[in-house]
Amino acid sequence: MSISERTERIRQEYLNNKPSISCLRAEIWTKSHKETEGEPICIRRAKAFAEACDQLPALIFPDELIVGTAGEFRRTAILTPEFSWMWVDKEMDTFDKRPQDPYVITEEQRKFLREEVWTYWKGNSLEEAFLKRIPGETAKLLVDTGILDNDSKWRQAVGEITPDYQDVLFPKGFRKIREEAKIRREALKADSISNIEKIEFYESVIIACDGIMRLASAIRMRPNRLPPPKKTRAKRRTPCHC
Repeated sequence: MSISERTERIRQEYLNNKPSISCLRAEIWTKSHKETEGEPICIRRAKAFAEACDQLPALIFPDELIVGTAGEFRRTAILTPEFSWMWVDKEMDTFDKRPQDPYVITEEQRKFLREEVWTYWKGNSLEEAFLKRIPGETAKLLVDTGILDNDSKWRQAVGEITPDYQDVLFPKGFRKIREEAKIRREALKADSISNIEKIEFYESVIIACDGIMRLASAIRMRPNRLPPPKKTRAKRRTPCHC
């Protein structure tokens, strides 16, 4: 099966370039959490996500039709210290030198992470919370052994957990999801712990939807860098159905 010249250019760029570490998301996430201490955790996460949507660069790389990246590079590797930072701290001195899964990282980035990011998340990460709740003997079976496939679940968001694109996100779009969350939030009274938690959850959905729609608008306003193919209509490049 032949592929187009555009697809081949993207493939070659992917194959011939190492992914680069981006500190932007970790920096934004950390600053936001410092500012929202004491607020409900779902609200804090939603506000951090929305801040990332507002502050990450709205980039369209050459030849792209499906757009959007979590950092400043085409092959961006993000850091999520709220999940785990310890394994990154142990390994990042050799990120750019190791033969398997190398990442481009600068000494300036390493210094920034250790001085500005890890110091906040030390004692506050999901990994540390998990390890505090299990006996030491159990940890010997769970951590870095491969006997139980558990490590990735609390060290990083895992790929098999994805939104319901087909039945929820694509048919509704973020605007409709936001409207539904607003209706459900306004129908609740803050007269019980259960209702208060639901109100907080729906508020976090609204905040997150607002953030992703602002990011989509920012990307949509970027100049079109890919000329339309000859004798065909130009394809609109949109990051999401809003």
